[in-house]
Amino acid sequence: MFRSIIGRYGRSYGSSRLTGSAPRPTLCQTRSLTSHPDSFIDPEYPEHLEQHLDHHQTHQRTPGYHRENAALLSHFHAIRSTLSTVSVSPGDHAEAQKTVPKELEDEFFSIVRDGQPDLVMNALRDPRFEVVVGSLPESTFVEVFRLLSPAYFIDPFRAIYRPLHPSAVALKGYRQLDRIFDTFACNLASVVSIRRSAGHTLGLAEYTHLLDCARSTGDALMADHVWHAMIQDDVVPDVHCYNYYMEAKIWNGAYTGREKYHLRMTPFAYRKRRFDDPNLGWKGYGTANRSVRKEVMQILNEMTEEGTAGDEATYVNVILASCRVGNVSTMKHVLKTVWNVDVDALAAQGEPSSLPHPREYDRSSPLYPSSRLLFAVAHAFGNNNDISGAMRAISFISSSYDIPVPEEVWQELIERSFVLSRPRFGQDAERNEKGKVPYEFLTAVVETMKAEPFHVQPTLEIYQILAKTAWDQAKLPDFKQYMESAYAILEETRRKRRTARAIVQNYLGPPQSASQPGDPWFDLELLESRAFADAVHAYDVLRLRTAQQTVIMERLAKLLIIHPRWVGRDNPTWEHQLLPRVIEEWQDFLPESIAIQIRGGDVQFHGETGWGDPLLNTHRRVPVRRPTVDNGLVLDEDARELDDDFIWACYPAKLREMPIPTLWRLFKGVTKRTANPVKRRAVLEDAVEADPLDEWAALPHAAEAEPFSQRPPGWTANDENDFDPTTGPLVVA
Repeated sequence: MFRSIIGRYGRSYGSSRLTGSAPRPTLCQTRSLTSHPDSFIDPEYPEHLEQHLDHHQTHQRTPGYHRENAALLSHFHAIRSTLSTVSVSPGDHAEAQKTVPKELEDEFFSIVRDGQPDLVMNALRDPRFEVVVGSLPESTFVEVFRLLSPAYFIDPFRAIYRPLHPSAVALKGYRQLDRIFDTFACNLASVVSIRRSAGHTLGLAEYTHLLDCARSTGDALMADHVWHAMIQDDVVPDVHCYNYYMEAKIWNGAYTGREKYHLRMTPFAYRKRRFDDPNLGWKGYGTANRSVRKEVMQILNEMTEEGTAGDEATYVNVILASCRVGNVSTMKHVLKTVWNVDVDALAAQGEPSSLPHPREYDRSSPLYPSSRLLFAVAHAFGNNNDISGAMRAISFISSSYDIPVPEEVWQELIERSFVLSRPRFGQDAERNEKGKVPYEFLTAVVETMKAEPFHVQPTLEIYQILAKTAWDQAKLPDFKQYMESAYAILEETRRKRRTARAIVQNYLGPPQSASQPGDPWFDLELLESRAFADAVHAYDVLRLRTAQQTVIMERLAKLLIIHPRWVGRDNPTWEHQLLPRVIEEWQDFLPESIAIQIRGGDVQFHGETGWGDPLLNTHRRVPVRRPTVDNGLVLDEDARELDDDFIWACYPAKLREMPIPTLWRLFKGVTKRTANPVKRRAVLEDAVEADPLDEWAALPHAAEAEPFSQRPPGWTANDENDFDPTTGPLVVA
């Protein structure tokens, strides 16, 4: 089915050249890889644009890979051993261990045995346990240190933040992704500082874990500092260290900020990334004289010299490093040399029997491909304007090695196809149209993903892409279908969040109302337990996922109402019939102040909220899709439920101010997100039954210190806060 899509829609547009044909050195100069029977060097290899304007620097060392220079300014490097409040010299270990109270030591090991990452991180950084951490045997410390895994602290949030613009995250009052990265790196550095202050040096296991953390955050500076410290400690790196180090270089700055939108390789992108001090949005990995490919090849050469055999991840890193600088020939050469995947032969679309057979590996071989290679092919060829080549190669590798195509690979293929389907403007429009695909290609990829044998269902992000494509084509029925499918996913996520919130509330109890005198009572032992920390972590991830999907729904609602020609230039059906019902149906995802263009001019709705407000509605309840005469919906329980932030704001300040990190994580940002700077509105009549909480009495902890205009929207002077979900300022009869 891949081949049928490519054959029908895979026409490429534009020139195949990114810049002029400047000289380039061969892939590995004069060295081949000892991990593979075939030479990794292509003696006929053409010279590459990577040396464009910098061929005079051939004999200079690439900036950023200076093993001899320890002055590397990363967040990890900034945390020094002076943070340690207790200094234990090597000769005083036994004496220090004797001075640790038995109860304190038992408490620490009880936390470690539970193995909850958040609690372990807090225990390792707690000054009370500093001597215990410093006196741990190396094998014990390694096992504890590995509990601080980026799979727990980083990966879930990296995926959630991917489709969100940093300004949208800031507007909604959530932490930026780079702050999450920085916090994690600084916490790790603090733990290392405590360990070093006790006279210990780190071993291979600790350094491997630190490089893995640098890889997961895309922090090349942290990786440089860790690598330099590892060499100073005479630790010999293994293949995992080399792979993590290369990957940190390749993804340097590619997960955060506006840089994550600038991964496609074009002549303009190549120019922007070649400067020593690039502009905002182009920082991170570089090209030309600061080429990330040259850095990775230097690491690879050193790895070869040390006699370390590469594995699948090693060659995937070479492919991705070449992708970053537009070196498509190297990408193809690696696939051909290591796995005998001939991308050019696949493009010829000859008889399957005429294609070269892939290289056979035992499944236990470190070179046996996995979904990692499939993602690398999708990312590398997609960002270099050859999505058809990516799909052919993925189809061939998947079928040849019996590897299922996971959801993340489909996501990458669809995202890259979407980028290549966009119209281009400006002076570089012709060159930037290289690899352009029609809109139908994108929808065909999605249909293939859903069909036999893959059966992968679209995510909300994919529905957003499809909706934008329908918007460009003015296909209103398709847009509404994709939007409704996206909302169904949001509903399911909210159900999971509601379940996770109920589990957390089982530990806290219901919010205290004015009818319950006295101080609240909480079980501190439960609040510091592993079960509660796990519950808060699961809830926090779902809370962020729900916020992400709500932001996407707000974007789609905006696109829906601002399109001027859904039904043509002169057709009054849109403004007379369809538009009023659209506003009625999606009013919870629209602000009260909106401007709409119609044939007779502009229509403006004036209200308390606008597109620049954190909260677009003023009723404090979960935004839902409203019933209309067309959709036949019935309001569910979501329509009568307070949004989560307003529920947490009902808990007393005494609980929210407790010095328990898990509680701090739960209530972080709640006050900011619930204080919308809007004016009061009159109480709506015919209100539904109010919540079983005395909300006026439950929320003063967050609002007493604020002026009345800063209180959460929906406050009234007569202690009433009723809301009718079937009425509102944007409801059109």
